[in-house]
Amino acid sequence: MNDFKRLPADFCANADEAFTIPANFYTKAAVFEHEKEAIFARSWICVGHRSEVADNNAYITRDVIGESIIVVRGRDSVLRAFYNVCPHRGHQLLSGSGKAKNVITCPYHAWTFKLDGELAHARNCDNVVNFDKENSTLVQLRVEEYAGFIFINMDMEAGSVEDQLPGMQARMREACAVIDDLHLAARFVSDTPANWKSIVDNYLECYHCAPAHPGFSDSVDVGQYSHTMHGNWTLQYGLAKPSEQSFKFDENVKDPSFAGFWAWPCTMFNVPPGANFMTVIYEFPVDAETTLQHYDIYFLNKDITEEQQKLIDWYREVFRPEDLRLVESVQKGLKSRGYRGQGRIMADRERSGMSEHGIAHFHNLIAVAHLDD
Repeated sequence: MNDFKRLPADFCANADEAFTIPANFYTKAAVFEHEKEAIFARSWICVGHRSEVADNNAYITRDVIGESIIVVRGRDSVLRAFYNVCPHRGHQLLSGSGKAKNVITCPYHAWTFKLDGELAHARNCDNVVNFDKENSTLVQLRVEEYAGFIFINMDMEAGSVEDQLPGMQARMREACAVIDDLHLAARFVSDTPANWKSIVDNYLECYHCAPAHPGFSDSVDVGQYSHTMHGNWTLQYGLAKPSEQSFKFDENVKDPSFAGFWAWPCTMFNVPPGANFMTVIYEFPVDAETTLQHYDIYFLNKDITEEQQKLIDWYREVFRPEDLRLVESVQKGLKSRGYRGQGRIMADRERSGMSEHGIAHFHNLIAVAHLDD
């Protein structure tokens, strides 16, 4: 039995009367250890855009709940994912991202593996009694391309990404028709001293936008802002206007909308006005109070224009630090004797742009996931 009190399955089911999950769900190591198995080892996790592994032999590595993962495009053009560990003695095989050679060579004892995970050669294996080459392959994970992005799943019995996020791909493609053709323009990496759920909470409401994101609020009309629930994903949708403080675009643009998709458990996809670029927040939980975040910006063109560089700088120097300061402060406050243990979820009757009903929806999913052993 885990060292924390479970929540009922109907927790936060009524958003109008809802309070947040208890503070210890954000701070307690036992809760995080349970979530590693009940949520992250069973869910599809987005790890990057297809453009990063579009070419044969291209690979990326990611760290998720203590596991290092390789995603690689084979010589046969097939995308595969493996645990980044040599079956001989456990040494990691690759780091960062790039182009693999036709084999992956372990830096420790020089075992080599084909890009499909098969062992190509182990030095001196012919002189080892009963050496089992067939049982010395790399261990695979599930991997899928979905809506232009790469998802991995540690559960080999899991259904598809579409099973987890039904309908989201179609709506994302509607919001950004060029989603497959985007390229990584910038990535901000931060070891954020906050629980992964605090970061999701922050994303799932615009109640904080006016006081904490004045630039964003100046561009997006919260009065015409909606947040709809779709099971394991949600959509925040609003109309925008050009702003010197954030987004600049032609006022005659056909679709001056902003679409923000949250996908269970921990990825956020944003399609800003103009629909020709995206930002994505990837969360890779480290422990109960630390989350490795990638904040990626994607454009169609590879040669960044001066205006695009200014936008990247705004995200890096203004918008992103605002959110980081918020969740870091919350993480500290959740451990204070002055915090009453749970906070009221400010879900209004109109489900307006300021309503926090998205948090109630998320916390119900958390409660249900914690019941699943």
